[in-house]
Amino acid sequence: MSNLSFLENLKNHFLNKYKFVLIPESKITVQSSVSIVIRKINSKYEILFIKRTTKDSDKFSGHMAFPGGVREKVDKSSLATAIRETKEEIGLDLKLDCDILGRFSDYQPVNPEANKFIVSPFIFYLNKPDVELVRCEDEVEEIVWIPIDILLTNLTNSNRIGTRYEKPYKDNVFLYHGYKIWGMTGKMIYAFLHEIKNYHE
Repeated sequence: MSNLSFLENLKNHFLNKYKFVLIPESKITVQSSVSIVIRKINSKYEILFIKRTTKDSDKFSGHMAFPGGVREKVDKSSLATAIRETKEEIGLDLKLDCDILGRFSDYQPVNPEANKFIVSPFIFYLNKPDVELVRCEDEVEEIVWIPIDILLTNLTNSNRIGTRYEKPYKDNVFLYHGYKIWGMTGKMIYAFLHEIKNYHE
């Protein structure tokens, strides 16, 4: 175990050691970004999730997810998308209230109706753990903070194998107080936890 703090280890890992993977674009690609936001409160580190509002127009309607969304013309980069969308969805100013810890590998949904999306995650640390978050009610039903130690406890038993879209399907499922994280977000948090588990006491 390093003598560095958990936060220092994360920043060093994702800025200097971790090699994120970019998924090549195609003609139909829709670029999008999400934010993995970490905070420390009452001596525990937590990760922010949202429960998306249920509506027919959203392919991820009702799912647990990270804040984020589709890149728009105004966005100069994938990082800019993550910053703008997070502010719009939960009222968190990532530039003002957070430090960026790095970028995580791209993901692509398996759902045939959504696999044109390429999702780029960015990792942030919230410097103001008690900052007021204001959700966009049209997009976000709930904001949920989940302790990292609880997620790590469920890591080994999170694997799920089944059939979806008439093909063998593997993902990871995390349960917390009635919330269910699965699908692309489940895979993403599973991979993220594997990257950080050796730094978390």
